[in-house]
Amino acid sequence: MTGPEAKQLLKKYNQGNCTTEEKALVEHWYQSESSKQSVLSEQDDYSTEKLEMWSEISKMSGIKTQNKGLRIMLWGTSIAAAVLIAISISSNFLKDSEPELVQTENINNVYDKNPGSNKAVLTLADGSKIILDDANKGTIAEQGGINISKAADGSIIYNMPEMAGLSSETVLFNTIETPKGGKYQIILPDGSKVWLNSVSSLRFPAIFNGKERNVELTGEAFFEVAKNTETPFKVKTNDMNVFVTGTQFNVMAYADENYSAATLVEGSVQVSNISSNITLKPGEQVVSNQGSKLSKSTADVEQNIAWKNGLFQFNDTDMRTVMNQISRWYDVSVEYKGSVPEKHFGGYISRDSKLSQVLKILEISGVKFKVEEKKIIVLP
Repeated sequence: MTGPEAKQLLKKYNQGNCTTEEKALVEHWYQSESSKQSVLSEQDDYSTEKLEMWSEISKMSGIKTQNKGLRIMLWGTSIAAAVLIAISISSNFLKDSEPELVQTENINNVYDKNPGSNKAVLTLADGSKIILDDANKGTIAEQGGINISKAADGSIIYNMPEMAGLSSETVLFNTIETPKGGKYQIILPDGSKVWLNSVSSLRFPAIFNGKERNVELTGEAFFEVAKNTETPFKVKTNDMNVFVTGTQFNVMAYADENYSAATLVEGSVQVSNISSNITLKPGEQVVSNQGSKLSKSTADVEQNIAWKNGLFQFNDTDMRTVMNQISRWYDVSVEYKGSVPEKHFGGYISRDSKLSQVLKILEISGVKFKVEEKKIIVLP
């Protein structure tokens, strides 16, 4: 493509007059140029159009980078990185593929990592284990007259049997666990739906036949609880209990985070620990800092449930929290050379992106990485 042709195409893009094919060509061209780490200069034949186009894409993406709480958006090479985030979300260029050799300025000679996927292990009451990602669709197990099946979309469904003749002594507890790089959805015997994030575990009875529907969670999960005012639903974590009758909420209770949180999307919940009892309204969040008194605040709901919707989403999020999420999703460990960088991040990235793309995006803020097999080293 000649300079004048490219200039005309970029003008069309900026004015919103491109065809679908032309729009894809422009965005593909940008990604190719950014991978070469090209730098704009006044001598560029169509630098003005480039900047206008990149500005338009970055406006659509809503992406920003933050350093110690200060929003920064720099023209030049930084704007290219900002647009890379937009493209990673809006295009299909970053979908799964086989691992390939990554060669960039700061991530050299390492094999790239694909994103996580549906992976989990179901442990039955008798101790037998079923690797769910390998299981065929249809019935995968029966226990105590309960049929456990794998649906066409991969979710696990417990089919409730007739309750006659069953007593509390017959309750069978099962556990579903996701590894690093895994997620999974399960439909419990009462019809409640649960989405598990990476490195999470849910222990639950195969039949809810008591006065409460009790489950135990480590890690993170999103709950869509089937309404039943007669039998409340309770989620127990290591430092708090979430008590509901029918609602949608997210619970984050990872052992490697310095707090636990429950975020309400719809309905009403009560959250308690040994010293507090708080009722939440939709859009509110309660936080427990290592078993201390609970605190309530307005929640960034989109950020808290972004993982369920296939995104990393940050809002003034510190470096360690960001890297913990990456570590769990890509099944890698993280090591810091020196102190943890005092960086904060804002924006969102598709969780379908490969690891190298995510690290390139984070490098916008000036953080440098080195990757050694399954380890990310954050450099000073």
